[in-house]
Amino acid sequence: MKTPIEKSVTVPLSPQDAFDLFTENMDTWWPGENHSVSAQKNVEFKNIRFPKHVGEDIVEQDANGDTHIWDSIIAYHPGKYLAFHRHPGRPADQATVVTVTFTQSAQGTRCDLTHGGFDILGPEADAVSTSYLNGWDLVLGCFCSAAVPAYA
Repeated sequence: MKTPIEKSVTVPLSPQDAFDLFTENMDTWWPGENHSVSAQKNVEFKNIRFPKHVGEDIVEQDANGDTHIWDSIIAYHPGKYLAFHRHPGRPADQATVVTVTFTQSAQGTRCDLTHGGFDILGPEADAVSTSYLNGWDLVLGCFCSAAVPAYA
């Protein structure tokens, strides 16, 4: 798939609160039980550490205490924009690129996610991008569900 995946959701939060939920509180809503390196290895998922600085890694920890690098931050602008090289369970030289923008709307904040660069994966590109096409729907649904109680 050469076309980037594009997904949008609106949450009833300010852009800063939506950004904070997406980043600092990711392990409160991310469906790690089935969308993690731990799940791929049949090990219990424990948590995610999301850093605040460009060049740092988003890291998953499993119940055995092992860590797995998911992503490397390439842009971090709180309340506005986020970008990272994505390579959970893969070498960093096989990273795709995810960007997320947070824009104020009448209903709260519109979060636009784009995931592209799958060509780097060669013959696996179509299968991997197709899995993310559906996977991002589940993940962003969990994000939206987490945003509602935070607003109430």
